[in-house]
Amino acid sequence: MKSQTELKKLHGEQYVEAYKNNSPMRLQRLLGYIAIDSTLSVAEYACGNGMLMEIIAPKVKSYVGVDFSEPFIRAANIKKEALAIKNAEFVCSDISEFCRWHVNTFDVCFAMDVSEHIYDEEWVKILKSIKESLKPGGRLYVHTPNAEFFLEIMKSRDLIFRQLPEHIAVRTPGYNASLLREGGFDIKHIWSIPHYNVLRLIHPLSYLPVIGNFFKARILIEATN
Repeated sequence: MKSQTELKKLHGEQYVEAYKNNSPMRLQRLLGYIAIDSTLSVAEYACGNGMLMEIIAPKVKSYVGVDFSEPFIRAANIKKEALAIKNAEFVCSDISEFCRWHVNTFDVCFAMDVSEHIYDEEWVKILKSIKESLKPGGRLYVHTPNAEFFLEIMKSRDLIFRQLPEHIAVRTPGYNASLLREGGFDIKHIWSIPHYNVLRLIHPLSYLPVIGNFFKARILIEATN
């Protein structure tokens, strides 16, 4: 089990630089599942360099991105200025601390590709904080890799592929749901989502009986408080 110092080191300047290469398709493909409109105030936790902002902010009333990484927040603000997005802001903060100052504030929250970076106990603590930041009946969307995907199984067993060092907690759909419930949320939907790279081409295999679960690469969960 890695210490908090080790985990922060894994998400330093080098990680921020490598993150620039992530495809926007990773998040753009989720829009068909996410219910948003121009009346909503939204927050994204562990927002990284603001990739979701450019997709979501033009469609909502306001967007705030929160991340503990100063390099990520700097990169996100550069992106905001370059895109001239006026209804967005970024805050460098611990998530739980930010939520304590924003109780019952947001209609929708996002935690995209973050839970796999956090051990169970800390993730439940964060979920409880996020719940406090949501208005009654608010929604949380969680996107994460699926531990049942054949490639993730191979990584977990060091078979040809190695797990990313920062991916310390890749979970199954059921286990993700159980932690969300422990954090005080109700599960509204769990979708299996195609991979965002060439592996998306094998997603039709996920509908096969018996072996289909091995081809469900990503999970998107909609939860309510």
